Amino acid sequence: MSQRLRPLALSIRNADMQGDRIFELAPDGPVDQAPYTPWGMVRDAARRAGFDLMTADQVDDRGIDPRQVIVISYDWPPATGALVSQGARLGILTSLEPPIIAWQLYYNLRKLSARFPHVFLFSGAANRVAETTQFHQLYFPQVRTARSWNDAEWQGRRFLVSINSNKAIVRSFTRLFDRPREVSLKRELASRRYPPIADDLYLDRLRAAAHFARRADFDMVGQGWQRRHAAVPEQLHTAVLPAYRGPVAEKLDTLARYKFSLCFENSRFAGYVSEKIFDCFFTRTIPIYLGAPDVERYIPTASFIDLRKFASYSELERYLDDLSPEDMRGYLEAADTFLRSPAFEPFSAECFAQQLVHILSSLSQST
Repeated sequence: MSQRLRPLALSIRNADMQGDRIFELAPDGPVDQAPYTPWGMVRDAARRAGFDLMTADQVDDRGIDPRQVIVISYDWPPATGALVSQGARLGILTSLEPPIIAWQLYYNLRKLSARFPHVFLFSGAANRVAETTQFHQLYFPQVRTARSWNDAEWQGRRFLVSINSNKAIVRSFTRLFDRPREVSLKRELASRRYPPIADDLYLDRLRAAAHFARRADFDMVGQGWQRRHAAVPEQLHTAVLPAYRGPVAEKLDTLARYKFSLCFENSRFAGYVSEKIFDCFFTRTIPIYLGAPDVERYIPTASFIDLRKFASYSELERYLDDLSPEDMRGYLEAADTFLRSPAFEPFSAECFAQQLVHILSSLSQST
């Protein structure tokens, strides 16, 4: 007789990912699915370890007794509280979002983390969790893989791209009630007490794009530029429009047409090195990076251009124009070497899945 699998519930806020749909995402799917695509691999690894991982809504739909369930809570959505009230056991608190997105989680992290035996977050959150929980450092898991290219193809690429959706954080009091997705008065007040909530790079991306927009060999692509975002100054919006080329059909295909990419994270947060720089590596596109203040702890400095080293975008532009083919090849080779090295392994989706399953196995044994 086969061993009965122990039920695990992944509690998530995104309605589109429920009904177990989060486990069926393609690795090369839309950009905004990047935080969700690794969970299919987690489900497979969990099954091999004796667990049945499902989205939280499936507990009731399958008639499973919540008291038998361990919960992996992605942030703290309503489903988490509902399962706990029915006797489910909290296991792991996690999120692949930075504080500017999952701001309520990070603002309330000390209180929320005290309810979990394990927390799995980026290193910047380590000093904010409760002393009663065990902190595990999260590396943004990568499900995509490198492609093969030849030098002749690479030399024919266009110069520079910025993949940039039309979003920003409202900072003007008069615009606090425009209610874009990321904004509320509570969020603004929370950022006064925990500044990383407001440390975004949305407008920095646009300022960089505005500088290069006058060049014929620069393109900006992304969603939502048909109308100006309430938080984007009109002058800045107007400045980037000459370089706008439309939405992104597939991110890797787009990156693969350029030598360089403006690679800005959503925010500055220790340990938050997302898929953006890796997508550049996978397509042999040289990233011009701004984001994690400790990026050099995780990514070899020889593999990317660190925007912090330049006093202005004009200085950056001169540097890019002066790079020799040998200089550019040096960046590409450093990235390839990194992707094949043990230093990349913590960022693999396989490692992410193994870490979660190891934690869950220890929890299961303690009951």
